[in-house]
Formats: sequence, C-alpha cells, structure tokens
Amino acid sequence: MFNLEQSIAEWRRQMLAAGIKTPVPLEELEIHLREGVERQIQSGLDAPQAFENSVRQIGHASKLKSEFQKTCGANCNAWLWFGSFGLVVTTILNLAGWFVFHRSASVFFSHQWLSDWFPNYIVWTSFIIIGVSTGCSNWRSRRKA
Repeated sequence: MFNLEQSIAEWRRQMLAAGIKTPVPLEELEIHLREGVERQIQSGLDAPQAFENSVRQIGHASKLKSEFQKTCGANCNAWLWFGSFGLVVTTILNLAGWFVFHRSASVFFSHQWLSDWFPNYIVWTSFIIIGVSTGCSNWRSRRKA
C-alpha cells in the first residue's frame, strides 16, 4: 500500500543527502511537491503515479543540487568582487588624497586617517572575508559530494 507521507519523507532524505540542507528552499520544494501531487490526484491519477510525476517535474536531487550550487557560487563571487572593488577604490582615493591633494587626513595611520579612512578599509575587507569564507565552504561541500 502506497503511503504518501512516507514517500515524501524519503524524498526529503534524498534531498538532504544530495546537499540541499537549507530549510527554506527544502520546505518550498516540498510545498510544490505536495501541490503537484494533490493537483494530479484531483485530475484522476492514483497517488503513486501522481507522486512520481511531481518528483519528475520538480527534478531529482542531483540536478537540484547542481542548480543550488550555481546560485551559491554566484553569490560568493559577488561578495568577493564587490569587496575587492571597494577596497581598491578606497586605496586609490586615499593615495590621491595623500599625494595629489596633500591632505594630512590621508597620511596612513595618522590620527585623522584612523577616523576618516580606516572604517572604509574595515568594511571592504569584511566583504572580501565574507566572499572568501563562503567560497571556501562551497568548495568544501562540492569536494565532499
């Protein structure tokens, strides 16, 4: 006898084993799966066939995992490039203030520099660290798979 709840629980285990571990996307996929099964049962299919069709429409775990990895990788690269660009621009402006405009606030590690420029360096470096750390965690999860 086919048990829909047991089949959905097994499907969730497969998704978790494939690396889709974040709860929000997994719950959203399950909602779509349940809606698809319900729609197909109302149209006259039996429960096992409706479940198989819904799983096929959503996609199997390995395909979904590769799609999630593409999204995570793009997000990581955005953090890294955004942080790198900001840090380079901040450094160029700092050096221009020091050499071109002869601003005393642009002299590295002066009292005025610490209050005017140092926070910018901290912010942009933080973006780079976030990008590198998410990139490393994505790389590790891909190696384990």
